[in-house]
Amino acid sequence: MFLWIALVGVFLLSFLISRRMATLQGSTLLDRPVARSAHTVATPRGGGFAIVVAISLWLVVLSLTGFVSVSDLQVLLCAIPVAVAGFIDDLRGLPVRMRLPVHLFAAIAALSLLGPLPEPFFSGWLLLPEFVQSGLLVLALVWLLNLYNFMDGIDTLAAAQCLFVSGAAGVFLAGQQAGLAWVCAGLFAATSGFLLLNLPPAKLFMGDIGSTFLGFFIGLIALISHYQQSLSVWVWVLLMGAFIADTTYTLIVRVIAGQKLTEGHSTHAYQRLARRYGQHKPVVLAYMAVNVLWLFPIAWLAVIYPEYGVLFAISGIVPLMLVAGLIGAGKTSDHGKSANNNR
Repeated sequence: MFLWIALVGVFLLSFLISRRMATLQGSTLLDRPVARSAHTVATPRGGGFAIVVAISLWLVVLSLTGFVSVSDLQVLLCAIPVAVAGFIDDLRGLPVRMRLPVHLFAAIAALSLLGPLPEPFFSGWLLLPEFVQSGLLVLALVWLLNLYNFMDGIDTLAAAQCLFVSGAAGVFLAGQQAGLAWVCAGLFAATSGFLLLNLPPAKLFMGDIGSTFLGFFIGLIALISHYQQSLSVWVWVLLMGAFIADTTYTLIVRVIAGQKLTEGHSTHAYQRLARRYGQHKPVVLAYMAVNVLWLFPIAWLAVIYPEYGVLFAISGIVPLMLVAGLIGAGKTSDHGKSANNNR
């Protein structure tokens, strides 16, 4: 009962901090629209600060009550440097050459704390030396936090994705690993408090502190569950499949076209859809429908048959990449068109 009451406190704390940040109209955190923005009204950013504070306190509660071990807590806290770098970036801008070392350090630290891989990452599908697999995991964590940041371009989408992932994973973990299930519950509550200020038209954006933290934090929970053999990492890949498909396909198209990867753009599938429909709500609903109707059932199968996790991940994500291609992800033909009146 105590944890359920504390969960309400996590939600309220996140909401109250978010509401306060939404009033910082004269702040350096004000996000002013630029040519590629999907909003036309200056809006405060950095709302992810509320999520970070709320989930950090929740982790302390879980640790004190014995639901999260000290070792797992240390791994999860590796997301804090990522959040700090994101917040500095929101405040005054932080070049990639300064952000990337922080991201790599946090990923390497987390994997060092996790220790040796308990089983081949690719579950027998591809035999690789352990140091190669560890290197791939570092890159995967850094890619995950960046792709989450890339997908935070319209109201609600990034927050709604976190609710889906944390909610679905919490259900899968409930009967296997109560501690991580409670971590997911706290993440759900903290993000819900922020979401109330991020509904279209958003009064507050999560900023880099929110998007990079969420991507990295979800990756850390996924790795802990994989290392402790309670939930295969491929289940998490499927739950994140809509974001992975959109960002990966867009990146491939841009690389082939010879475009600069560090240059800002608005050519992701979700951004093209937002411009096409002139609003954000139907795009968010479409992505959540894909999550619930397509990815969740396949992820559930991956829970039941973990030995086929790689195959399920490919089967779930490749079709979504093809859909992204049909939408025109990565292409710049309608880049200059207006997105909508809100964001």
